[in-house]
Amino acid sequence: MSIHSAAQLLQLLTLSSTALPVGAYCYSQGVETAIDIGLIHDETSAIAYFEEVLEMLLVRFELPVLKRLMQHHDDSEQFLVWANLYKASRESKELLAESQQLAFSLNAWIKDVLKKTVEVKKQFGFVPVYAQLCGRLELNDMDLLTAYTFTVLENQVLAAVKTVPLGQMAGQRILWHLHGLVPQAVEKALKLSDEQLSSALPRYAMLSMKHETQYSRLFRS
Repeated sequence: MSIHSAAQLLQLLTLSSTALPVGAYCYSQGVETAIDIGLIHDETSAIAYFEEVLEMLLVRFELPVLKRLMQHHDDSEQFLVWANLYKASRESKELLAESQQLAFSLNAWIKDVLKKTVEVKKQFGFVPVYAQLCGRLELNDMDLLTAYTFTVLENQVLAAVKTVPLGQMAGQRILWHLHGLVPQAVEKALKLSDEQLSSALPRYAMLSMKHETQYSRLFRS
């Protein structure tokens, strides 16, 4: 591995790490409500739920949008088109607030740790801020999409491990199973045309909306 490749790998690992102080662990992205209504109740049901997240949320929308945002990181007109589309896809008050809070924290990290200027306002949400930074860092798109997928799935699986509760080994089995699906999922996402993108996820949105008024919650709303 070249020094350049090693440096990029370290940057990706840093951006994918749970130690990145953006507060993603505070949110369950609907998982807590899915548990509350019985949609997730054991290892098997968790796998089925997260496979759907991978296909319907990540492959069909967030990964292709992330790719386009990164590709247009230095083209303000095209970047705004995709940034606005991503913001509009946050269908609940909770999802929008979460994305903007993560964006605010990532911008603070960019300014204080990387000593770089903040280029994207928090109002657009986390993915545009994240994509623009990765574009500036010249990270490989397939590696970036793989790392982002890992981060999203790990965060949601850990929410299930804490809340069902599932054992730590069950959580690791779920993640290991999902990891086997990720390479093909990323390849599929990279091939989608603009017309094939879809953010129609009514159940995901409704779980988030229900969580806003859920009586007992461990995760932030």
